[in-house]
Amino acid sequence: MLNTIITFLKQSGIILLILFLIFILMMYFNQDHIMYVTEVNGLKYPSNNPIPYQNPSQLNLNYKEVIITTKDKIKLYGWLIYKEEKPHKTIIYFHENAGSKI
Repeated sequence: MLNTIITFLKQSGIILLILFLIFILMMYFNQDHIMYVTEVNGLKYPSNNPIPYQNPSQLNLNYKEVIITTKDKIKLYGWLIYKEEKPHKTIIYFHENAGSKI
């Protein structure tokens, strides 16, 4: 009886270990799709957003479009929004990646 229980636990442990390893491998190979959502509710680009969320000018904000190229040649697109009053501080805001820049 005890040998049967030990054998069952060993087999169950091996099966759980294999399932865990499969899960980890699936997470590893699909991490880009999990972390970087490319589309939310059909909104893939800022131009797909409802007005006034397509660009800062629709909210009467003075802005400039900027492109920052990283060391590994990835282009990051964003807006530099100017504040009229002085003194002011700068806020860098990194948002979700699916459509909305605001």
